[in-house]
Amino acid sequence: MRSLSRRVCLWCLGVLLAGCGQHARYDESLPLDQRLAALGYQRGEAVRSIGSVDLDGWQYLDKQHLLLGRGPGRAYLLTFSRPCNNLHFSNTLGFTTTVGVLTRLDRVVSRDSSGFPEHCLIEQIHRLDRMPKTAEP
Repeated sequence: MRSLSRRVCLWCLGVLLAGCGQHARYDESLPLDQRLAALGYQRGEAVRSIGSVDLDGWQYLDKQHLLLGRGPGRAYLLTFSRPCNNLHFSNTLGFTTTVGVLTRLDRVVSRDSSGFPEHCLIEQIHRLDRMPKTAEP
């Protein structure tokens, strides 16, 4: 019995330590293009707007960048005009728009733990293109 509990403790410790390791997509000290590449994307052309009706997910990249998903295989990079401190901790995001689509100068709204909203002004929107698959030897 003692051997089993020791194994369980070692396994838990291993899981915790593995979670502490930095992966390229989460390492904010790396350039943005390297983190996008770790996710399988490269920055595409700038776009004027995103149809906000079918946004299906988001991923935090850093305090100034957010990846938005829109349907299968389509993704966009939002760049904010200033750092947004609540993005990393938010479970839900909202947005404000005046024309029914997400455009520059609209805002992404995140809330801190006390419920106070932080409005993040969108400075740029880029389409993200899937990186070509490399042939394995």
